[in-house]
Amino acid sequence: MSKSNLKQRKKKLNVGALLVTLGIGAFFLVLIVQYTILMTTQSLNDEDLIAHGEAKYLRVAINEADRGNIVDRNGNVLASDMVTYNAAVITDEAYLDEPLDIDTVSRQLSDIIELDYEEVRETIEYGVENSRFQVEFGTAGRNLTYNEKRALEDANIQGLVLEQDKRRFYPNGDFASNLIGLAEKNSQTNHLVGQMGIEAAFDDYLIGTDGRIDFTQDLWNYVVPNSDTASEAHDGHTVKLTIDSNIQLFLEDSLDEMDEHFEPEAVFATVMDAKTGEILATGQRPSFNPDTREGLDQSWSNVLYQTAFEPGSTFKIFGLAAAIDAGEYDPDDTVRTGSFTVGDTVINDWDPDGWGTLSYNEAMQYSSNALMMTLQDRVGTDEMLEYYHDFGFGQTTNSEFLNEAAGIINWQYELDKKSVSFGQSITVTPIQMMQGATAIFNDGMMKKPYVVKSVTDSDSGEVVYEGQETEVRQVISEEAAAETIKELNTMVDGSTNRNRAFMIDDYTVSGKTGTAQIIDEENGGYLFGDYQYLTSFMGYAPVEDPEIVVYYVLRLPTENQSDAWDYGVSLGFTTVTERTLKYLDANEASDTNFVNVDDVRDFTGLNVENLKSEFSHREEKNVIIGDGTEVVDQYPKSGKLYGFEHFFIVTDGTKTMPDLTGVSKRDMYALAEMLNIDLSMNGEGYVSSQSIEAGTVIDEDTTLEVTLQSDYQN
Repeated sequence: MSKSNLKQRKKKLNVGALLVTLGIGAFFLVLIVQYTILMTTQSLNDEDLIAHGEAKYLRVAINEADRGNIVDRNGNVLASDMVTYNAAVITDEAYLDEPLDIDTVSRQLSDIIELDYEEVRETIEYGVENSRFQVEFGTAGRNLTYNEKRALEDANIQGLVLEQDKRRFYPNGDFASNLIGLAEKNSQTNHLVGQMGIEAAFDDYLIGTDGRIDFTQDLWNYVVPNSDTASEAHDGHTVKLTIDSNIQLFLEDSLDEMDEHFEPEAVFATVMDAKTGEILATGQRPSFNPDTREGLDQSWSNVLYQTAFEPGSTFKIFGLAAAIDAGEYDPDDTVRTGSFTVGDTVINDWDPDGWGTLSYNEAMQYSSNALMMTLQDRVGTDEMLEYYHDFGFGQTTNSEFLNEAAGIINWQYELDKKSVSFGQSITVTPIQMMQGATAIFNDGMMKKPYVVKSVTDSDSGEVVYEGQETEVRQVISEEAAAETIKELNTMVDGSTNRNRAFMIDDYTVSGKTGTAQIIDEENGGYLFGDYQYLTSFMGYAPVEDPEIVVYYVLRLPTENQSDAWDYGVSLGFTTVTERTLKYLDANEASDTNFVNVDDVRDFTGLNVENLKSEFSHREEKNVIIGDGTEVVDQYPKSGKLYGFEHFFIVTDGTKTMPDLTGVSKRDMYALAEMLNIDLSMNGEGYVSSQSIEAGTVIDEDTTLEVTLQSDYQN
């Protein structure tokens, strides 16, 4: 090799060595830079490495908050959360001690949950054949009660898995359901969310705030000391309604009676405090059971606020009041009844022949359309429309509810204007009718109806929302209101002896009947045929000083139709009104089976032995719970106006389950609330059996199931 070639080769080697050296240097430089960045920022590629490392071992435990309770005005629970259980069976035999005995498991399960043997067996076989880890059993296997859980556990079922869950519990079943509403689990958040009624309208108050515990585990899954941080769960607020469960029960009974007798398309009613606007009870048929969802597909809307309809002659109350206020009504003035001509159209009274020439008062008793159109002409068309607006029609009441209907006043053509005077060509909601009525019974001052009494913070007890008596506007004068009541007082058993079916023994009752044609929504116009009507009554009692207003409506009866024509809604109205007045002890009843308020003393703090003489003369059954010597609680509460069959006393000793045979459904609610135990009731009427034997020690973890029968009072 020549010197020149050797020299050239050596030069190439030096260049190569230099490149290698530079490459190694660059590599270490990058490492140094990356290390410096890592040590300085604790991040790499915009990712926080410390957070990444902590997250790998960070664990979170959620403490789910309870949704707030909905209670009535007396604190009786109408909606609450309830612990339930979901059943599943492991079908992967790798996780079982021995091969799965499908036949035995199927028989054991079908004996306890509401599935037949074949359904259970098919479900389990499907899981085995498709290599599923476990199988569930649909709705039949979910929301199981504590007693069902115990029964499943006691059966020692192979592969059984029971998962604790939570659902919304409505202890009364079908009970003011469309008002209270419904809450269901959101599939994404697994939280209960209000879907309708109070549950939806007050969802922001009812929903709670979950608590959580954040902690760190090491490689061996041990909790790192002092690594946990916790935030408490805050249960949802308690929403107290103006509803009284006793009056609501009276109303539900009357609705059932009307529904059974007439089999109508719909029937609904509301009871309101005439002085304050508080809704004491409201219900409708068809309705639904929020606990089972039965009937929900037929009854989604709340008629009280969301359904507008032509009211018929009950609306004449407001035209009468307007005419009196305007000085255009003298009860002794006369009007020709039978018909009234508007342009080329003749509008008849319900009896086209009329009753001749009558005084205004007599024509009002006969519910003459001709009278109302005459009064509207005397007041003035535009002036009468102002009165209707002042009474709240054609606009919402700005209630607590979503999607409240406003109704419509058709006022374009003269025929429509005249028709409004007798309750056609106008649509109203029941709550508008109730609101308008408050003006008449409160010296002309209209008050806003309301259903929520208060919302209370579950932790502090602070009232965060308070429903209250609200004056809307002065609609008519005090004198006009008094004169309107005077005229209305003659509508039941007045000089014409009409509407006697609405009379009640021991109480004075009055009000206005109504019979309205029903709009044919498919073909336009009105429905034709016998008894194709909406029948109603806006009543109040006692007439001297009205305490309650009851609005009762029946739509399209299919059975006993002539009764609807002859007697209207008196069957339902008289039932709920009489029972409500007796319950409220409205100071007119000559004989009442309900206890006076002074009879219920406060026994708390007294010695139990000293009460025996007090109890000896009481007609109701007295039940002492606990083996202590001092009274710590009682039902009914002191000062309570109540008709009751049982008197419960709780002592400071160990509490044991009493014999509940013959206890009413209403008293069971109160007892469970007082003892702070979970209660499940099946049936209606009085307790015939109980899941926990009398004498068994009970505590706050106790879950009681009772069966009721209507003929079991003893």
